[in-house]
Amino acid sequence: MENSQDFRFICGARTRYPQLSHASNIITKITGNLTAKEKSALDLLIPQYADYLREMLGISGFDKASIQEKVDYLNEYYNFMHYNQLDRAFSSQGKFRPTILEEFLYLLFKDYVDSVKRRYDKKGVLGSGAVKAYSNLYFKAKNFSDFIKSPEIGVNEKDQDYAIFRTFEISINKSAPLEIRIPALAIEAKTYIDKTMLDSIIATAEKIKSGNPHTRFIAVAERYDVSYTVDPAYSRIDQIYILRKAMRKTEWKEIDKDVVWKMFEETVSHLERPWSDIESRIKNEGVVI
Repeated sequence: MENSQDFRFICGARTRYPQLSHASNIITKITGNLTAKEKSALDLLIPQYADYLREMLGISGFDKASIQEKVDYLNEYYNFMHYNQLDRAFSSQGKFRPTILEEFLYLLFKDYVDSVKRRYDKKGVLGSGAVKAYSNLYFKAKNFSDFIKSPEIGVNEKDQDYAIFRTFEISINKSAPLEIRIPALAIEAKTYIDKTMLDSIIATAEKIKSGNPHTRFIAVAERYDVSYTVDPAYSRIDQIYILRKAMRKTEWKEIDKDVVWKMFEETVSHLERPWSDIESRIKNEGVVI
C-alpha cells in the first residue's frame, strides 16, 4: 500500500500543501499500526481519495461553478465511504471523518486566498488552514518587582479548524518578539453539532471576536443535533451552516451545493467590504455597522 502510485501522490500533495489534514491523517494511519479492518478500509479508500484530491487540486478559480464542482467531488468521496460503511473502520479518536471537512474548507478557499496574496500580501504574512488563533493577551511577572521592571506578555489562543489569518509579531521592553495569528475568518468544523458543542462554539466565538471584532466567526457542520427551541442568535457566532440541511438522525443527504456557495459568498463579501470605514459604508451600502 505504501508503495502504490496513489499513496505516493497523496504524500507528494501533502508535502506541497501541508494544510491537507485528511491526507496527513491517512499517511499517519498507513505508517502506523493498522488493524485488519482499518487496512481493508484504506485499501479501498486510498485510490478513491487520490482521485478526489487530483480533481480538487485541478480546479482553479472560485466562481460559483468552480465551487459547486468541488462539492460534487466531495459528495462522491463521502458517498463512497458511506455506502461501503468504511468510516466505521476507524475510531472517533482518530479523526478520520472530521478531517475530510477540515481539509475541504482549505481546498474551498485556497484559490481565493491565493488571489488575495497576489493583491495585498507582499510581505507573506497571510496564512490559511488550521491554526492556534489569537484571542487575547495579558501581562505576567514573577512578582511585583518584576511587574514594574520587566513585565512579559502572555497570549491566549484557541484552536481553529480553519482560518484565514495574518501573522503579527509583538513585544514589550525590547523582549523577544512573540508571534500571534489574528484571524479575519475563523471556522469551527464539525461532523455534527449537539448542545454541548454549541455551547463550546459560542464561548470560542466570544473569545475570538474579543481579540478581533472584525473576525467573521462561523460554524460549519454536516448535520445538526440541537433542539429547535435553542436559538444561538444571541451569541457572537456570525452564522452556522448545516451542509446536509438535515438533523443528525435523519436519512442520508448529500452536501448541499447552494449552502456551500452561500457560506463562501457571504464570507468573501465580509472580507472584501469596509470593516471600520463608516463613511464608505454609508455611501456604498447605507449602513453604519
